[in-house]
Amino acid sequence: MNKELKIGIIGCGKQAYKHVPALRKLGCTVIVADEVEAAAKRLADEYDVRHLHSVQALLDDQSIAAVSICTPTPSHYSLIKDVLKAGKHFFCEKPMTGTSREAEATLQALEGTQLVGMVGYLYRFHPAFELAKDLLQEGTIGRPYFATFRLGGRGSHRIWKHQKGMGGGAVNEMMVHMLDLVLWYFGPIAHVQTILFDTVLKDREVEGKRIEADAEDLALVYLETESGVKVICESDLITPSYMNNIEIQAKKGSLLTSILDYFPSLVYCKEPRGTYQMGNNVLHFPKVNLFEKQLLYFLDCIRNHTDPNLNTVRESVYLLKLIDEINQQGVKTNG
Repeated sequence: MNKELKIGIIGCGKQAYKHVPALRKLGCTVIVADEVEAAAKRLADEYDVRHLHSVQALLDDQSIAAVSICTPTPSHYSLIKDVLKAGKHFFCEKPMTGTSREAEATLQALEGTQLVGMVGYLYRFHPAFELAKDLLQEGTIGRPYFATFRLGGRGSHRIWKHQKGMGGGAVNEMMVHMLDLVLWYFGPIAHVQTILFDTVLKDREVEGKRIEADAEDLALVYLETESGVKVICESDLITPSYMNNIEIQAKKGSLLTSILDYFPSLVYCKEPRGTYQMGNNVLHFPKVNLFEKQLLYFLDCIRNHTDPNLNTVRESVYLLKLIDEINQQGVKTNG
């Protein structure tokens, strides 16, 4: 029988409202805290969980085994340090830190602690993207040559997501998910070029206020992997309705898929390959609560005293180095 775990949540905004019900369904006792106590109380009242008057009170509670960090990016690094100092496991929403230097320091702080650290890249847990990984590993569609990854949304949910100094922008908010998949599928990057990096909608209405956005809301990046795959990544915060798709062209076939249920998913094979017929194979995937699936993996790592093989801190260090380079090139491109 699984041991019931007590999980603390720091930050009571949009993401926390997804974490709390998922963790409760997974049998955890949940306690929440926010630097604004009223925000913690609202969340606690909605889901009938306990809230604490401060973040420090949550960190000091020795009965809490792990903490889920659901705050804006600039606070992640200091909070992770505090959580590790308190001897607790951590799950942190993406990106793990604001810079690769902070990510490296986080890895150093975690090593040797026997604590579990994991980062929230939930696209890896969707059946469509798990299948893509399997197809590539098993060689079903052969050696990949070229791929495109797109993730777009309308933005305007939170002010900080459109402020560069607060860790906002299409790269940190959206493209980071696609870059994570690129690295998971194809391995290290040999070359990166930021082609487009722009703020299209500078005037936005967010949280009932008119704001001037200074973070990029449209980014286009070209990558070449060390294994020779050429990749285009596009992400934005200007698409009227959420949109995602990936396409992989390979020697023996291709894959077209998406996280969206209504988007067609196809595996094309030049010849019969295992269970796949020659030509187009139409795929259908079950509905999955990605937050539950991802957090269950995190909880299992804690219970089994094992290090994660997915969404690791070490992977985030490499990813954040890539993001640093994209952002630095982007500033020059848009300058």
